[in-house]
Amino acid sequence: MKTMPYNLTIPTTTSIQTALLQSKALTKAHDKNSIALTTGKKVNTSYDNSTLFFKDMRLSERAQELNSVMDGLTNIVSMLSSTSDSLDTITNLLNHAKAAANSAMDGNNYLTMLTGKNFTVTPKESLSNLPGVNSGDEILLRTGDADKVESQFAIERDTTLADLNIVEGEEMKIKIGENDWITLTVTDETMKVTDFFGQIYEQTPSGIFDFDITDQKLTLFTKDRSPIMIEESSLTGAFGFDLSSTYKITIEENMTVSQLAEAFSDIEGISAAVNSKGHLEISSLYGEDLIIADLTGETADSFGLSGFDDGGTNTKKIYADQYNEFLKQINDIVKDSSFNGLNLLEGDSIRAIFNEKGSAMRTIHGVRLDTDSLGLQNAVADWQSDDDIQAALDEIQNAIYQVRQATSKFDSAQAMVQSRDSFLEIMSDTCLNGAAMLTEADLNEVSIELLVTNTQKELVNNVISITMDTNASVLSLF
Repeated sequence: MKTMPYNLTIPTTTSIQTALLQSKALTKAHDKNSIALTTGKKVNTSYDNSTLFFKDMRLSERAQELNSVMDGLTNIVSMLSSTSDSLDTITNLLNHAKAAANSAMDGNNYLTMLTGKNFTVTPKESLSNLPGVNSGDEILLRTGDADKVESQFAIERDTTLADLNIVEGEEMKIKIGENDWITLTVTDETMKVTDFFGQIYEQTPSGIFDFDITDQKLTLFTKDRSPIMIEESSLTGAFGFDLSSTYKITIEENMTVSQLAEAFSDIEGISAAVNSKGHLEISSLYGEDLIIADLTGETADSFGLSGFDDGGTNTKKIYADQYNEFLKQINDIVKDSSFNGLNLLEGDSIRAIFNEKGSAMRTIHGVRLDTDSLGLQNAVADWQSDDDIQAALDEIQNAIYQVRQATSKFDSAQAMVQSRDSFLEIMSDTCLNGAAMLTEADLNEVSIELLVTNTQKELVNNVISITMDTNASVLSLF
């Protein structure tokens, strides 16, 4: 039996081809709407709309460049704000310094005084007529902290006398309270400093004298506020004791009471005179501790001047110390005003750029506001002279004016930079809004289109499926 040849290839129908093309188009539309829904833009590539795409890109790029410029301006605004805070603090410190100077001008020192009540004398009376007073007698007068003496040299507990270039045979005379003078002699250069001064323990009543070495500073002191007197010598210099406030007065032949008073008064800050009761008075005008002792002879004891007075107050020095501390704080504030490595209060400058091309800019120049630049100096001679205080007040007033000028300058610069920063922010927002208006998608519309596309795609897929099933049924007949 002869069989007929059959062509089993079922050609694709026109309906299927149309459906496949529609499915492809719907898939493309679906992808485009999905991207638009994700990005919020209807134009995401140059293929979507080259004109709008490149306009959007240029506007977005400019907004980004403007934001970069704004970052620099924001940093400058922060620096100027920090500088303004520093200037406010400096102004406050200057006002405190001014108040200290005014208080010193109005204040008075409370004097320390020793009175020789043993003799009733007249200014012209000869000292040789007074019992116990002899030519050649030596009196020591000391001001400052009565109960301690400090070394200015670095000394450790294991420091030896040889380390300080002290040689055998050198001597040092020291008087503790009302005790007699003690002579310390160097007998062994290898002796430690601690052992050398430890000898004083053996020659003074227990519990009065002591010494300490802390932070490389040697301090001799008494525990009961008894005064310490030291005669200046090469040994005291080797230990670094500052005896600049210790003075020696020698009784000369044919010296009168008035001449002795003048010898005391020649010492800075000391006044001496015979009072209305005929007693010789020695006063510390600065209110510092006042100590008087006989080094040789008995003149001070005979007058009744030996001893010390620590009941005074150096009011002007107290305010002078406060003033000096305020000046130190001003310098510290200036040093601490650095921002990102620049310090406008130490003369550094910064350039503010106002556009993305760098064609508009302004340089903000710093100023120097340390105390030297402001023309301020520490209190002269502890402000014991009203003229020195007035000079300080004049300096402060000039410094306040300079700081006010700097404050005005930086406040103006800050306002200008902030204005330009705000303008750039507006321009950046305008660029971004303009770009959005060109390419922004209507998300509601996109969502609806996406839903419609999905529905249409399902219908097309169903058509393809039905058509393919029909063809399969026809094929099954053979």
